[in-house]
Amino acid sequence: MTEKVYDSKAIRKQIFFLIIPVMLENIFQMSAGLISAAMIGRLSPMLISAQGICSRITGVLWCLFKGIGVGATVVIAKNRGESDMTGCKKTFEQTCVTGCLLSALLIIITLSNSANILSFFTSSSDTLHVAGEYLKIVIITAPFLMIMSAVTAAFQACGNTKTPMYIAIVVNIINVVLGYLLIYGKFGFPNLSLIGAAIALLISQACGALLGIYLLYNKRHGLFSTILNKNNLLKIDFDLVKQVYSIGIPAAFESMFWQLSAIVMSKAILSYGEVTFAAYQLGLQAEIMSEMPAVGVGIAATSLTANAIGKKDGTLLKIYSKQLITTSTAISLFSSMLIIVFPGIFMDFFTNNPEIKAIGINYLIVMGFIQTPQNLSKVLNGIIRSAGYKNIPMIISFIGIWVVRVPLALLFAYVFKLDIIFIWLCMAIDQVFKCAISAIVFKVKKADVIEDNDL
Repeated sequence: MTEKVYDSKAIRKQIFFLIIPVMLENIFQMSAGLISAAMIGRLSPMLISAQGICSRITGVLWCLFKGIGVGATVVIAKNRGESDMTGCKKTFEQTCVTGCLLSALLIIITLSNSANILSFFTSSSDTLHVAGEYLKIVIITAPFLMIMSAVTAAFQACGNTKTPMYIAIVVNIINVVLGYLLIYGKFGFPNLSLIGAAIALLISQACGALLGIYLLYNKRHGLFSTILNKNNLLKIDFDLVKQVYSIGIPAAFESMFWQLSAIVMSKAILSYGEVTFAAYQLGLQAEIMSEMPAVGVGIAATSLTANAIGKKDGTLLKIYSKQLITTSTAISLFSSMLIIVFPGIFMDFFTNNPEIKAIGINYLIVMGFIQTPQNLSKVLNGIIRSAGYKNIPMIISFIGIWVVRVPLALLFAYVFKLDIIFIWLCMAIDQVFKCAISAIVFKVKKADVIEDNDL
């Protein structure tokens, strides 16, 4: 069969017009949490630790919702490649309904067992009390985060990456403003400290979810405004839900493995003291801030390659893959340079505690050296997942985290009792290992996928 000819420059331009809003959307989406962390970072180490403990717990749940969003992205992008906008709308609605039912169940389970869950991390009664009060509020954001994940999936899969960016800006502004007012008690508002951050997060996420639904369905410019059929939201299409969740659950577990390992790692890091854990928590936030552009490329990889597969266009899939890998590598090298050369500037943003800052700087320097393999893994796994190999990224993640990272960290912390820098090195080794395995799988499967889609 004759290979289709494409203008590589035009394809590159198309990719950048897609990924730039995705990058900005992720930056704004994370900025609310980052700025809240910076404000809390100027409170006591105990409050920083309380928030960090809760973020480990809620992070597991958020991974599930984001994974379901990935599944929705792949299915909607394939529907769009087949010019089936009715299928796009139905996929979004089924994802929202089932996701909200699931989030309600998880809220009940978490609140019923919060005391036992939190006590796993620390025996400090003060930390446990504050963490418990914080968790009761932030867990209620679950259905709103699920809806926002589905909204983002719908827009991005259909080629509209600007709207999720605008939603993220609104969420960011609301969270930052309310957080400042409620954490510090400014302009007559009560001084609620960490609880104020939780309330601000809840309100901002609720506003983001409602705004996203409005922008999808408003009659003038909504993405689904021209689709006249009305699906019964209470009637679950199990075949469609299975498509979404069969992709989304492995994607969720891929992230959950990291979050669950973070729980174990957090306990190990807490053995070095609350100051060290606070430094890790803030250093992690600084690292996330620096890697957000590359994360955007990973998200774009899932959407673009799924769309090409929906079109049965192997040549386009090949071009997308090459350009996405090149872009991710270039961005990662730049972010590595920033982290390695200016770690103090990043930590200054989050804390004014010199002891926390010194430990956080060491963490960032180590993480700076593994930005490229860490981010390239996201792109490769996005392509592999969209190509139909939905379980492979999950398996790679499991092996890297639970065979490499966690055993080494526990060995270094509890058996050899080495310095905290060796815990950071365990994380770096894991990222390099996973990237190498993903690259091998991608190389082996690439030819078959392209051939299968050249129809």
